[in-house]
Amino acid sequence: MQGLYLDPETGKIIITNSMMKTFRRCPMQAEFKYVDRLKPKLLGAPLKRGTWVHALIEEYHNGGDWRALHQKFSTQFAQMFDEEKEFYGDMPTEILLIMESYMWHYANDPWIIHETEFTIETEFPDGTIFRGKVDALAENQFGLWLVDHKTHKSLPNHDYRLLDTQSALYIWAALRSKIPVQGFIWNYIKWKAPTVPALLKDKTRISKSSVETDYPTYTKALKQYKAENPGVFKITPEYVERQKYLKSQRYVFGEPQTSPFFRRDVMEKKPDMLKRVALAQYRTSQNMHSYDFSNPDSVERNVERSCEFSCSYRDVCTAELIGGNIRPLIRQNYTIGDPNDYYQDRAGDLPEKE
Repeated sequence: MQGLYLDPETGKIIITNSMMKTFRRCPMQAEFKYVDRLKPKLLGAPLKRGTWVHALIEEYHNGGDWRALHQKFSTQFAQMFDEEKEFYGDMPTEILLIMESYMWHYANDPWIIHETEFTIETEFPDGTIFRGKVDALAENQFGLWLVDHKTHKSLPNHDYRLLDTQSALYIWAALRSKIPVQGFIWNYIKWKAPTVPALLKDKTRISKSSVETDYPTYTKALKQYKAENPGVFKITPEYVERQKYLKSQRYVFGEPQTSPFFRRDVMEKKPDMLKRVALAQYRTSQNMHSYDFSNPDSVERNVERSCEFSCSYRDVCTAELIGGNIRPLIRQNYTIGDPNDYYQDRAGDLPEKE
């Protein structure tokens, strides 16, 4: 089998979960991404936000200064065109608030991070290299865990975790590589920053309108309003009770997680499930590498509503389908490059619906 994608260093056929997931969803999408090697110039807002947060958490776990890195990214953001900044929104401010809350929430976290941006490799029976990447290899009192940081518009329900095959494939690959992991942990982060409670015009109290906030944000606002309005604004018993409630949402290992912004889902998967997942993914790998992409007109398309939020190639796909010239669109919206020199799809990804 010649293989669709060869590892530039070894020349061996390589497959990633992103490749298999893309091919399963839509062969035409796989053609644009892995045959034509089109890379969107402008990442979608959830993806760009997630990439930014990932980098800051990684910097923190590597012993670096995440605030300095955030400032670097913020400076780069400020140099973008106005229409790009309008597209993304005020990311520097939002992400700073999210990170400050995240650091407070997990200040007593017992994790030991052994590696970040951890790459796992093993071989399928035909010699194809399976390569996966997770955000961290962490250890707690129960052992080693594969960890991925996930940013979402809302925290997902637990059901999907049971059916998720990507995390199972990564566990399978780690165990085959003699890495004795216990399972997988999704480190969920809501990408909507905690809301700052509004001060009323008379400056005597904050609005009673319901807002989704957390202890650091709420407490900082109370202190600021009191300092700016001495003798007028007072911290009432009602506010103190609200502070206590919000503080009780802070992460404590082994206790129920009640934060609306952060959650860690732990999943162990049985050996027979890992085997079933690996066999199914192996078949997908074989199908993808043997697929005939030589005639674009015969490549299958899976057109459905999810194209709106889970495909970066809607414009060229539409133009090509109706017989238009896609070259101007490619020059305007894409670059040509190695589709596997970065990982947009992480273990356990869910599509983001706007």
